[in-house]
Amino acid sequence: MIETDDLIYRVDNHYLGPTGKTLPVPIRYSAVGVGLSTFFALFIIARSVLHLSLSYGTFLILVVSTVAVSSRITKYISADRPLRSVITAAYNDLTSPRPPKAGESIYITLPPPDRTRRGVGGHNHCASPCEASI
Repeated sequence: MIETDDLIYRVDNHYLGPTGKTLPVPIRYSAVGVGLSTFFALFIIARSVLHLSLSYGTFLILVVSTVAVSSRITKYISADRPLRSVITAAYNDLTSPRPPKAGESIYITLPPPDRTRRGVGGHNHCASPCEASI
């Protein structure tokens, strides 16, 4: 039988609920932190940007959207791929340069020519006294 080092990951990192009263769905500990931060971010967006009132309907929408967003995020989080690397990868993917679309014009701007190093007659002159001319 082949033994691997995956025994570390066999630890069950799920919150099952209080003793004797387990939750119907196991919740990972990392999902709790992601869910809380997602809820507060959505709450700030809902109250300050969208100007939604604080009612039961708004709260229900926030809770459902928090569960949906945090479950989507925690699909990609594991012991080998922490949340910080997932966020960094998403940021790099969103900000990376894209190839131009078919038929799109490409404009290239060239820097102006460097005329500070040219002397009379187009010859390069060095300012340092260590170079001897032949």
